[in-house]
Amino acid sequence: MKRCAELRDLSEDHHHALVLARRCERAAAGGDVTAAWEDATRRFAAELAPHFAAEERGLLPALRAAGEAVAAQRIEREHDALRAACAPGAPRDAAALAGFGRALAAHVRHEEREVFQRAQACLDAAALAAVAAARAAAPVRRLGCYST
Repeated sequence: MKRCAELRDLSEDHHHALVLARRCERAAAGGDVTAAWEDATRRFAAELAPHFAAEERGLLPALRAAGEAVAAQRIEREHDALRAACAPGAPRDAAALAGFGRALAAHVRHEEREVFQRAQACLDAAALAAVAAARAAAPVRRLGCYST
């Protein structure tokens, strides 16, 4: 199913999150783990945390209102786990970095493949507009290109 206009900004955020997830997994397998964690936590604060907040303000209430409370609860649990992984004091070793990358990728794929498909099918125009407005108001800051 083609992505509706109201969800495109969230989907674009997801693309950047998948790039981050891949970089984390690669670094954990043999790169500079400390630098990768520094980059991941910076990008989390600038890009992912505002994205999560926008979903929690716009998408999740709309899903609940449309009878998709289970999907909304799963997203909240995953957001909480990803926040915890980037929180001060969380483990910063290669295993934790790989786990963060895998969890982030799985979360994004679930939203793109399942949740957004359902949202497009069950949310009305007003609800989708509210989701788009929540994302438009989010202070997502792109930190620039990833170096290879």
